[in-house]
Amino acid sequence: MSKKKLPLPLLILVICLIIGLLIAGFGLYKQNDTKRINKERRASALKESQKNVAVANKRLEEIKTEIAPLKEKFEAKKQECDAMDISDSNWFANHSKCQREASEIDSQISELETEQWKLENDDYTVYYSLVKPMSYQIFYIIGGSIAGLGSIVAFIIYLVKGKKTY
Repeated sequence: MSKKKLPLPLLILVICLIIGLLIAGFGLYKQNDTKRINKERRASALKESQKNVAVANKRLEEIKTEIAPLKEKFEAKKQECDAMDISDSNWFANHSKCQREASEIDSQISELETEQWKLENDDYTVYYSLVKPMSYQIFYIIGGSIAGLGSIVAFIIYLVKGKKTY
């Protein structure tokens, strides 16, 4: 059984087409991989953003339940301070102590209101960076160029050598 060799022009054409397709295929694979990674990053960022909003909303509810009793306590303390008898010999010391306690409660309320304002006005978006699909097109160009160049070289060899049998 005799082995037949492929004609040189056909061999060059086949090799160049295979190399070109492999390079273009690699570019397509990388481009699709980039799209997949970007999709995963977007989904992850969205999920994280939603989680952040849920945590913030939970804390806002906690603040609302903490702040109401403090406001009542503050009002009661103010009334207690205002109701103190000025004729009492310890009035100044007792009134000062009462005012400090009221001030501490007011400070707690103020901290909670500041936290509440911050939670209501913060941006809970988780940002992500996209993988740029930049130049995977270069693989298409290179692959196509190799395949095209191989075709031209094969055709030139075919023309130069004529229709000889190989």
